[in-house]
Amino acid sequence: MKIKVALNTKSRELSDSLEKVNGKARSATASAMDILNATEIAEKQLAAFGISKSSRIGAELTYTSGGSVAKAYKYTRIANRIKVVRGGSFWYVTSIERVELFPNQDGGSKVGLNADQEKTALAGVRAKFYNI
Repeated sequence: MKIKVALNTKSRELSDSLEKVNGKARSATASAMDILNATEIAEKQLAAFGISKSSRIGAELTYTSGGSVAKAYKYTRIANRIKVVRGGSFWYVTSIERVELFPNQDGGSKVGLNADQEKTALAGVRAKFYNI
């Protein structure tokens, strides 16, 4: 699976894929807009790390839907875990899976970097400090 994540995408391919995976579940599952927002946040994080746009190719985002719930909530929730990879100009969804979240778990996103991106990010962090 490789679905382009963009606001102006004319096809409903991403929404249809989410509906197919989720079935009737709606409350803690992801929407196409949630994925778009997560990729925009990931872009800002990559920019904050000092990684140029041309060097962002291959960065990965793992987004899990569903926010936190009260501790009194005792049931599992159905959510989505979506893996997205940065291409040349856009992000592409590579997998969508249905997962169960326990009450002590919540969703969120994590950005994964390849070795070159990691070196660039660490160099940017180290440049802000000096040796004692």
